[in-house]
Amino acid sequence: MTAMKAIEDWALQAYVDGELDAAEREAVEKLLAADPQARATVEAYSRQNAALRQAFGGVLEEAVPSRLSAAIANRVAWKDQPWLRMAAAILLLVMGGSIGWLAGHDPGGLRAETIADNAIAAHEIYTAEVKHPVEVLAADRDQMQAWLSKRIGVAFTVPDLSEQGYTLLGGRLLAAQDQPAAQLMYEDAEKKRITIFLTGNPDNQKMALRVEEKGPLIACYWLDGPLGFVVAGEMDRARMMQLARVIYDRFES
Repeated sequence: MTAMKAIEDWALQAYVDGELDAAEREAVEKLLAADPQARATVEAYSRQNAALRQAFGGVLEEAVPSRLSAAIANRVAWKDQPWLRMAAAILLLVMGGSIGWLAGHDPGGLRAETIADNAIAAHEIYTAEVKHPVEVLAADRDQMQAWLSKRIGVAFTVPDLSEQGYTLLGGRLLAAQDQPAAQLMYEDAEKKRITIFLTGNPDNQKMALRVEEKGPLIACYWLDGPLGFVVAGEMDRARMMQLARVIYDRFES
């Protein structure tokens, strides 16, 4: 982002919330077209909003308490209703601090989303390569496995997916924010490629499998033990989840 970062962040949040006028919205959309980081920020804000709706949406469907309805109908002064002021304060606290609450109670989810974004970007970049899709070829599998394990700080075994119709092409060293990551690439008989993205999970945070879709691309991601995982490819959701389960079992074993 540029030196206007603070203004841009505000504008991006307002863009996601639908609070911009036409001219402002057009300006933000021009920014998004030229700035991948801004697009990633918008996607993150959108996911946060979705999480908030899922967490608190049910409250909006609840009936208004009769005492509150009566107070509103009678236009009772707030200064004479300390319980009403307290309710308003709690509501503001919930709405204003809900993202912080989610971050504090689901740090694994926020971390995994960041890893997933890195993995999806890497998948789109390197699966499109014809001559050099990987850094180390599958012929040097043992060397690649030892090297990538050492770099990400966790020993792992490159899974065999031949029974699922995928042949290992090789792998490469990448980055996930401020730490090393490994990308393993596979290809099926129709030359369709999938990737497995691995990076360290130093706090051993746990997060069950989640799914993210970006056009035809679908990614399954989770945190388990010392590693974070992302499996990405272009296929239907059911097939990807089945494949992700197989990969999970391979690493568990």
